[in-house]
Amino acid sequence: MDWKLFAQLAATGLVTVLGWWVVNFYSKRRYIENDRRKLRTEYLVEAYRRLESATHRESRQKEFEDQLESAVADIQLLGTAKQADLASRFAIDMAENGIAYTDDLLRDLRDSLRSELKIRAADHKQSCTPIL
Repeated sequence: MDWKLFAQLAATGLVTVLGWWVVNFYSKRRYIENDRRKLRTEYLVEAYRRLESATHRESRQKEFEDQLESAVADIQLLGTAKQADLASRFAIDMAENGIAYTDDLLRDLRDSLRSELKIRAADHKQSCTPIL
């Protein structure tokens, strides 16, 4: 048996198996990260919708309380640190004053979601009314 040929074949096989393992490892990591990003984006889009739908409601506010609580909880769980802080401030204002503004929170959510989805930034001239 030619040891030189065996060593070359063994080295080729080892490099092939190692290369397959590295590609598989990074592909799996990328797949998991993409799933996390997709799930986070879906939850934050839905939280944005719930929060936005409860805005501009001067009556029947009790119907939207569960939606607001759920949206705030999702934002605190899956949002950025700034979004979690804004959601906390919103919840505290609602509890203490019975009124809270959603402008900053909705704007930050909208901007980060548009960035995540690679959509051009939106105009900031629109203003939300307080939740009473």
